[in-house]
Amino acid sequence: MDTTIDQTNLRQVLADHIPEAGNTFNALPGGTSIFATLHKLYEVTSVLAHQNRFRAVKHCLLAAEDILLHAEPRISNALCTVYIVQLSRLLDKRDSRSDVIRYMLPRAIKTEYCRQLTTCLP
Repeated sequence: MDTTIDQTNLRQVLADHIPEAGNTFNALPGGTSIFATLHKLYEVTSVLAHQNRFRAVKHCLLAAEDILLHAEPRISNALCTVYIVQLSRLLDKRDSRSDVIRYMLPRAIKTEYCRQLTTCLP
């Protein structure tokens, strides 16, 4: 990706990366906060996972990785705060769904997930 993802094009990036939920992200109002947008990304990921639509879940994870690597620092930090923390709830269920999602995690998301796990340990 050549351009930096900022708040103005975040929704469009998500709509382009996740065609299964493009209408969901395009329907968000223009003034939607970064946190609300990333929470919606988690909701979409969770719903698709519960529907066993793992190809679409992979699109969500790749979009999240793209944001983590190519977004402005405050958006990357928000992704770590909102999306990865919420995603960890989904992964900690220890069922077949979470095993598949854990296998599909892109490297940057998996690294951040592991970093957050190790910093939480006493």
